[in-house]
Amino acid sequence: MPIPLAGRAIVTGAVSGLGKAITQELAIRGWEIATVDSKDTSDQAWSDLEHDVLSGGGKHLPSPFDVRDVDSWRRLSDQLQKQWTTIDLLVNAAGVGATGEVGQLPIHQWQRVLETNLLGTAIACETFLPRMRSQQQSARVLNIASIAGILSPPSMAAYSASKAGIIALSDALAAESQGQPSVTVACPGFFRSGLLNSWHFTQGMERYEADRRMSKTAWTSELVAQYVLAAAFRGQHYVVLGGQARLLWMLKRFAPRLTMKLIGRMYRKISPDE
Repeated sequence: MPIPLAGRAIVTGAVSGLGKAITQELAIRGWEIATVDSKDTSDQAWSDLEHDVLSGGGKHLPSPFDVRDVDSWRRLSDQLQKQWTTIDLLVNAAGVGATGEVGQLPIHQWQRVLETNLLGTAIACETFLPRMRSQQQSARVLNIASIAGILSPPSMAAYSASKAGIIALSDALAAESQGQPSVTVACPGFFRSGLLNSWHFTQGMERYEADRRMSKTAWTSELVAQYVLAAAFRGQHYVVLGGQARLLWMLKRFAPRLTMKLIGRMYRKISPDE
């Protein structure tokens, strides 16, 4: 099923990266979009987003707040209850990251990553799922996880745990909802986005390796947005993007111990800081 025209969507993490690319894809199809991102985001970034949405033919409802803020979600829900007859799509794309082996990563970074990525997604779902389930018109949820949530690479325990939680949450939602709304969870590998701008690195080698992989990948936020939106409107549940990501995903399903050894060996090849 192609992406339909002129729906209504809520998109988190909408000012940059994959969230912005998804917003732009919907805007060119005439969607009305409630965009959620941090209130600390610059006025210029919000202005640029609004220009992109309006010039693409969409309608824009900017909602600057922290996805961890329950009260802000309730206020948005109250506002949309008055303004929108339906909610056709909920996209949870807000995310932050951190690398550092367990025992080296500060606790506040664990809290930041888990609360933003997992709790923020859960609060959005808790807020809007009852309404989406009760409406007669088809609705969809698209949660952005990561291949890290499946493979759990070394030094990425916090990020991987948050994304694994999103996968588990999405599985539970799909079983509970039985198709209304349909639930899609995307697990992309490395792709070019602004995520590293908000990433905490414990060691310089981690930054170097992330930049190296980001520069090598052919996947962009725009390309990922097209794939995951198309999958959501097909009703596909899991979306794993990237050749290496798909290969390791399949290998872990059939040979988990071998996969963990392979990933550990790849990690040990990275030279630590001197």
